[in-house]
Amino acid sequence: MKISDLNDTYLAAFLLLGAAAAALVTAALTGRGDLTSATLVLAGFGSFIAGVFLLALYKGEPVDPTVAALLPVQGTVGIATLIADLGVQGDAVFMPPGEDGVPVQVVPVGADLPSSLPAGSSYVTAVDGDAVVMTPLAAPLLDYLRRSCSLEVPSDRDQLCEAIAEIFGGVLEVAGPATARFEGDNLVVDLRNFTLIDGCLAVRKASPKCCTMVGCPICSLAACVAAEGLAAPCRIASASPTGSNLQIIIEPAA
Repeated sequence: MKISDLNDTYLAAFLLLGAAAAALVTAALTGRGDLTSATLVLAGFGSFIAGVFLLALYKGEPVDPTVAALLPVQGTVGIATLIADLGVQGDAVFMPPGEDGVPVQVVPVGADLPSSLPAGSSYVTAVDGDAVVMTPLAAPLLDYLRRSCSLEVPSDRDQLCEAIAEIFGGVLEVAGPATARFEGDNLVVDLRNFTLIDGCLAVRKASPKCCTMVGCPICSLAACVAAEGLAAPCRIASASPTGSNLQIIIEPAA
């Protein structure tokens, strides 16, 4: 590995370890046993401990936000294209999770939803409406938040807004700051300095309909959490990027 390949954290850690070795070797070779030697030994041990801490606590370089943002783009666009090719025209409705806790996303062919959704069906044909039934793209994120972060979605509106802001701003750290509020029955989520904005723009370049018909992992996560907290079907009314910011509006589906 070349020195030029080392990032600042590793370089600082190796410099501290080098300084520690130099101080201890100098103290050992001089063998004076006086205050100066004691100071060198203390400085050496201090530098050694600091270097080890830097190496032990360093988590590695984060993924480039642009690369991370582009990872789910083709999946979102591809699913939306496939659904549209089946003749489906409606926007996705995110249902509250059932007893198994698994979120469900229903994309109606027209304006009406089927009255029942048979388990295991991906395409429902009924007298009162046809629809595509799928697992939201946010499902892996939701599972991660439940298992690793002990996510519990509150039913109180104020607490729900706080939870959504904490998810995007504090846990996933994709925005700073992230805020959520209710305007009437609509939930408005503002993601300032959204790190995945490039992916959002790429999806919208293909078609803004992708945002409401399918929803990327971030937008569908907001809709899934809203549906669970409100115990009512929700849909993504809009996802509007402005500069480096993204505003998501979730509305009741009924």
